[in-house]
Amino acid sequence: MYNHCKSYIYDPKVIAIALMMMLGVAHALAKPKTDSPGKPRIALLGDSMTWIGGDSCQNATGWSHILKESGIARAIDVYARSGATWTNTKSTRFNPSHYTELLHDDNVIYNQAIRLIERADSSDASPDLIILFAGANDAWFASKRPGMFDNAKTLNDNPTIRQPNLTTSLAGSIRLVGYMLRERFPEATLLFVAPLQMSKTDASSIHRVADIIEETASEIGYKTLRADKETGITHKQEKKHPKYTYDGVHSNPAGAKIIGDYIIRHIQSPKN
Repeated sequence: MYNHCKSYIYDPKVIAIALMMMLGVAHALAKPKTDSPGKPRIALLGDSMTWIGGDSCQNATGWSHILKESGIARAIDVYARSGATWTNTKSTRFNPSHYTELLHDDNVIYNQAIRLIERADSSDASPDLIILFAGANDAWFASKRPGMFDNAKTLNDNPTIRQPNLTTSLAGSIRLVGYMLRERFPEATLLFVAPLQMSKTDASSIHRVADIIEETASEIGYKTLRADKETGITHKQEKKHPKYTYDGVHSNPAGAKIIGDYIIRHIQSPKN
């Protein structure tokens, strides 16, 4: 009996099957943790309030770090840039490779959207959820965006016109990006986030920009989170003695936690 079992153990076919099983287990254990069916791939577009989290969401001062640490997403792709505005100018060009961390005619959400589309066209990085968190610089540097508050119902805001320099109102710039992303990613959800109150401009300026973002996003079928009203971060507090920012504008870890948790709650319960 013992000899029979011994010869069976050393049978080449048995060894081969055992090795295949061991390799299969090793492969399963080696699969990356990001392979998480059911979790969304998230793309982040925005200004410095998103960008300060870092391209890998590694910085604790950014709300994107809270998003990553929560494990809610299978992957997070950051296209945000410091200094970006929603609003295009008459000098804004199709220029997705342009890089700056300052206010610039080409540093707009439109070019971030183009980068997202180009990457998705050349890889498998198509998002399930696109979060667009911008508007602070539009309010802060309104004088640098002279067409920002123009009537949105002009010919230049026609959704069939895709040149950014012909779409120079805030509402038109938002609509342009919204139509572009909806056309390229019809299955994705777009979530707009209004800018936070900050020390550098009064609350009424932030609310005015946020109102336009909310109205325009609703017009094209998407929800806006009113971070300017619902996070507890206020112009008065951050101007007098910063509590949730390190400079009156950009979040510190405590502010990042508030913003991150606020966005995560909506992702988990989008009807709330």
